[in-house]
Parts: sequence; C-alpha cells; structure tokens
Amino acid sequence: MNYSPCTYGFSGVSITIVSYSKIPLNTLEQILSIRKLAFIDRKKWDIESYQGSDYEWDEYDDPDAIYIYAHENDRVTGCVRLRPSSKPTLMSGPLSFILPAEKTRPHLDHCWEATRFALSTNNFSTGKLTRANVDIRTVALFLSMIKFAQQQKIHAYEIVVDTLMEKILKRSGWPVERLNTALGSKGEHIIYGTLPCTLKTYDEVLGKNAINRATVLTNPLLIYRSSDTLHQSLDIAQTLPARNIPAKIPMHTELQL
Repeated sequence: MNYSPCTYGFSGVSITIVSYSKIPLNTLEQILSIRKLAFIDRKKWDIESYQGSDYEWDEYDDPDAIYIYAHENDRVTGCVRLRPSSKPTLMSGPLSFILPAEKTRPHLDHCWEATRFALSTNNFSTGKLTRANVDIRTVALFLSMIKFAQQQKIHAYEIVVDTLMEKILKRSGWPVERLNTALGSKGEHIIYGTLPCTLKTYDEVLGKNAINRATVLTNPLLIYRSSDTLHQSLDIAQTLPARNIPAKIPMHTELQL
C-alpha cells in the first residue's frame, strides 16, 4: 500500500501515519528496536521469527503494512502496525488458532489487523497520563488508528490481546468486542475481538481522555526510500528478511495489540 505520510497533533503528541514503502529508514529501525525492547526484553515473548538482532520483525513487515507512530522530533516513542485482513496476517497465520467460525468474523474487505503496539519506556519518552489515567501516547495512537480507518472505510480492527491490554482499551473508551478467548503458550488468557472505527467511538475516546481534536501538522522534510533500498540499507542477510523468503512463523505468544 502506497499511503502518503500524514502527521497529526493530539494535545502535544505528534503522530505520523506512513506506509512501509515510504517510511524513512531511521524511523523503521527505531520502530523495530522499540518492538524488540518491548516484546523480547521486557515481556520475554518466545517469538520464533526473532533472530537475535537489535530489531524485532517478521514476514508481515512488508509493503502491505501501515505504521502509525508517536514521536518527539526525530525520536519514535510508540508504534502500532496495521494490515488489511484480506492480505496474509498474523490472524490468518500463527494466530489462526484463536479465530471463531468464519461467519462471526468481520467482513474482511472492511477490516484490518492491528498488532505490534508498543511504547518506548526510556526516561525521555515517558508520556503524561490522560484524564482516564492512560498514557497520552497510547490514546493518541488509538485516535490516529480510528482516523485512518475513517479515511480508508475500515469498519473495524481485528486484534488479539492479553487481559491487561483489554483493560487499557476499555479505560481509554475503546472497548473490545470479544469474539473468542483462548490460552497462550504460557497459560495466559488471550482475547480475539474487534475494535469499532466509528465517528462516535472517536468522539468517546476524545471525551473520556480530555484530549484536543487532531491538528494536521506540517510534514517534516524526509528522504523516503523505496522498500528495496531500505532492505539493502539494513543488510538483508543480518537484519531484515529477504523479500521473497518468509521469516520463521512466530509462536502464539504474540498477544499485544
């Protein structure tokens, strides 16, 4: 997907939406590094696709992916990855064990997958809390997801989350519609469900968290690289998977939104 970058401001938090093919190299490196710190180092997830580098990536980081990230100037402080549900996704692959009967799933033409939600936790990136007691970066990312969905005529996001993330979503004013539950590989409860992407939901999240409506910010001057150049710059053999060679399938401990 070739989505032109757009940057919004939510109560002082800058959020950019960009496609894989247009994301700057340094930004993608920071996103993958934050994911590695969040999922490999802090959560200790057993992700089979992880190859031991400073980055966490899988075969779904490809031209079908959209990245939404919070940032302070050039420093990324939070991120989430989106993919059309009609394309190969974690839900149709490693996480398919949790899917209910096909008839209860959203219509795939109007549904996207949201995964790999992560925040930086260094001292320079800790966000202030909203009125709902949620990190303001989290809420700004949620609101940007809904804005993107409205632009792309997406009715809902498919997610698999643990109970902690489900509570954060509910506290933010964006409750999960549960469609199925299961146990993860470590015995933890996980939830498959959807998040509605209506204008009403957007307003409810804004109001509950007392955040200002989005302001469109001037896009910074960035040098965009094609996906092929990006992969060459990161050293395909050691850092990112080759274009046509899938990474190892992640295990189903990948529970975060």
